[in-house]
Amino acid sequence: MGNQGAHTSRPHHGGGREDCWSEGATETLIDAWGDRYVQLNRGNLRQKDWKEVADAVNARQNGVKPRRTDIQCKNRVDTLKKKYKAEKGQAGAFKVAFLLSSRSPCWNQRRYSVEQKNNTVTEESAYKELARAILRFGEIYERIESSKQQQMMELEKQRMEFTKDLEFQRMNMFMEAQVELEKMKRPTKYAPSAGKKL
Repeated sequence: MGNQGAHTSRPHHGGGREDCWSEGATETLIDAWGDRYVQLNRGNLRQKDWKEVADAVNARQNGVKPRRTDIQCKNRVDTLKKKYKAEKGQAGAFKVAFLLSSRSPCWNQRRYSVEQKNNTVTEESAYKELARAILRFGEIYERIESSKQQQMMELEKQRMEFTKDLEFQRMNMFMEAQVELEKMKRPTKYAPSAGKKL
């Protein structure tokens, strides 16, 4: 009887795939994923990379909770990506800030009765946790985008400088060729008159 409520972290129990991810584990996951995502220049992580991410998450948890697999880590990041993009597309800053607020009476009144007060608290904390994870993911995602944009601007600047130098060299070569051509024309111009005098 007491056993049923004691263990809430069973994989097949409860209503959601992501419920058993703690805030700390999610932060570790996002940090580990973010580092590799930047290293791969925003490329997709391979299985080897996901295994390293899972190792980082499991090392942080110290074996307290079930060990995460590379597939679970990938699924969690995919979920956060979708949530982040959805929040961003719907003026997410306000929505996430609302979820992070310490009390939200409207939220509690919407779907839960007085008898389900305990469930409301756990649901609300789960949403807060997810909101924090989305914010953290957003920070890393924006940092990566900003870094990529800076990189592209730097490359464009180098390309323009290279094109400018190339054009300058081409003009110099053209002008030098014109000067040489004029020099070659001059002797032939005066050679016949010199022969006539003789």
